[in-house]
Amino acid sequence: MMTQLTSLLIGLALSFAAAGCSNPSNAAPGAASASTANAPLAASTSPAATKVTKIVFVGKQNACDCTRRTIDAGWAALQKALGTPAKLPVERLQIDTEGEMVAPYRKQKPMMALPAIYFVDGKNVVLELLQGEVSEAQIAAALGK
Repeated sequence: MMTQLTSLLIGLALSFAAAGCSNPSNAAPGAASASTANAPLAASTSPAATKVTKIVFVGKQNACDCTRRTIDAGWAALQKALGTPAKLPVERLQIDTEGEMVAPYRKQKPMMALPAIYFVDGKNVVLELLQGEVSEAQIAAALGK
């Protein structure tokens, strides 16, 4: 049991180092690993697919340079995917200053990297979560579901 715990802790430390951020405290609170940053989390919806009615973009006001670059790139990709004017409303929140407003979304799908882009239906149910380094194509695919 102790060997497994040690291996897990070493793995977490290595994943933070591989993420390119020299300060792990700049990750999202509760972050366990940045290795899943590019993997969208599949939504568990009923066969009658529900529709995305808004997007919640979670960044961090006081971020290190590497996290700031990732957040800015994610915001730019989101803006590009939504077009002008935006197809959907976007609520932009900061995890370090507006954590209580982010909490309802995190309870449904915990984030592990920033930015976190929550795709939400009309009942405030999170349908999909993209996080970390996301592309315009990933966002477009999430919007198409």
